[in-house]
Amino acid sequence: MQPSIHTVIVDRRILDGFKRRALKHYPKEYAEQLWGTVEGSKASVCVIEPVDLTQQTRDEVDFDFDQRCGTEQSGMTLLGSIHTHPAPYEGTEPSPADISSSIHDKEIVWGVCGIRKTPKRRFFSCSFWSAGRGEVELVVSE
Repeated sequence: MQPSIHTVIVDRRILDGFKRRALKHYPKEYAEQLWGTVEGSKASVCVIEPVDLTQQTRDEVDFDFDQRCGTEQSGMTLLGSIHTHPAPYEGTEPSPADISSSIHDKEIVWGVCGIRKTPKRRFFSCSFWSAGRGEVELVVSE
């Protein structure tokens, strides 16, 4: 049985690293794996790790997890994934396909990041979701 996650904690530097890598793939969707720990109702993301993408377009991104979500390795648990929604779909609400794949992969938590670029600015927003719980609180540590 999966834990009921209410809060996701991620260090700003770790999230910024994902953001830098994701912006290189803009305007295509981009995804990576989330590794961390679960304590009670809190998931702490310790590593956001690149994966081999099997398909990458403006509207979708696919990859295969190297291991099953919930697997432990080196003191961390594979929590799920994080992916982008580039403009014009830059919202952080998961699509029906996002929800379906997160349930299929048994993700403990997953993130959706909206990205929009203009000639002078970049806009990046992020939400995290949990199976059976919906959107959860995101706490960014510094």
